Amino acid sequence: MSSTNPFSGDPERDRRNFAILMNAIADLFGPRELRDLMRNAVDRAILVTEAERGILLLDAGDGTVPEVARDNKGIDLPLTQRYSQTVVERVASSGEAYKTVDAADPTAASLGASVLELKLLSIMATPLVVKGERLGVLYVDSTVHTKEFTHADFELFRTLGEMIAMAVLVARLNAEAAEKQRIEQQIALAGAVQSRLLPKNPSPPPGYDVAGQGRPCEEMSGDYYDVIPLADGRVALVVGDVSGHGIGPALYMSSTRALIRGLMGEGRDALEVVGSLNRFLAQDMEDNSFMSLFLGVLDPGSRRLTYASAGHNPPILLRATGSIEELGCTGPVLSVFEDASYRLSDPIELGSGDALALYTDGIYEAHAEDGSMYGEERFRESLERHVRAGDSAAGVVDGVLADLDGFCRGRPLDDDITFLVLRVR
Repeated sequence: MSSTNPFSGDPERDRRNFAILMNAIADLFGPRELRDLMRNAVDRAILVTEAERGILLLDAGDGTVPEVARDNKGIDLPLTQRYSQTVVERVASSGEAYKTVDAADPTAASLGASVLELKLLSIMATPLVVKGERLGVLYVDSTVHTKEFTHADFELFRTLGEMIAMAVLVARLNAEAAEKQRIEQQIALAGAVQSRLLPKNPSPPPGYDVAGQGRPCEEMSGDYYDVIPLADGRVALVVGDVSGHGIGPALYMSSTRALIRGLMGEGRDALEVVGSLNRFLAQDMEDNSFMSLFLGVLDPGSRRLTYASAGHNPPILLRATGSIEELGCTGPVLSVFEDASYRLSDPIELGSGDALALYTDGIYEAHAEDGSMYGEERFRESLERHVRAGDSAAGVVDGVLADLDGFCRGRPLDDDITFLVLRVR
């Protein structure tokens, strides 16, 4: 606060001023919305000065803008009404409070035509400033010829302005904090809804074991996996990864899930689905964004898997015989080229004890506290160890992710992680 002295030396008046300031503290710093606080502040300023009207203006970057205007009866006034903009601009730019005399004074002409035309007897305006941050201006005026603002009125008004500035800043920060909390709650809710879209306990066809897990690095994930039973008894296995992470990628991924399920439900084959997805994303996705996707269709009876892979990390097929194969891409990532072409893989024969691991690159791009990356070699070693140990699909998923956790030691993820394992019993 500045060194303004709101007390006049008159004991009775000083007691009144002290009571006014104490009541102002209780009113201004109580729990209330910013708009209500500003109305209360203007009413308090009118009460203190016995002005006819008051206006609270806030800084808008390129000038001050009226936010609340009130009269001495506590009624809101139109924000379009005239006031001395010259006085307000002078106070806002100089950071110094200002008090005028009546409009008949020769110096009043320098304060603009509105002072003369509105026949304003007295005007007071004080800047709303907190630690050098200019928030706006508090303004009061009067045309009643029996009232001229005194020096004591002026000092009390300036002190009240300092209190109002602090109260406005606190209310604004509280409002921002409340809005931030509201947004965070909405994001958390959206993340919870998204997580429920993932198959928690997918039902594998007879003779197979399947398990998956997704871990977002933020509240919402741009990764996606799904296990979709088809009407003819086949099963679709899906893993996707939208570039980036957070709300935007999560929205694209949710749309992708709905589109894949809809198209597969219509009996489309994997190649048609991937082509349709690419055209959809190429039209709607932001520039420099893309999505990788693996879509495989398993015929449980024949143990044959065919797939289309749009630039996705090669799934790893660990054979019971000990060999390891990678399922390469059959086309580019989605959304980059609207006319991109894709092909369907040749059928892959699965055998008893084989395990297929589908994943996103967030697994091997995770880092430890010292900055070292988990890497593909550690990931593959962990995967092979748990598969060779005869773990179930859920055991492989849990075991690999536990190894990753042991490496990261609590360090936050750098990217979303998705891991899906299919085992042939």
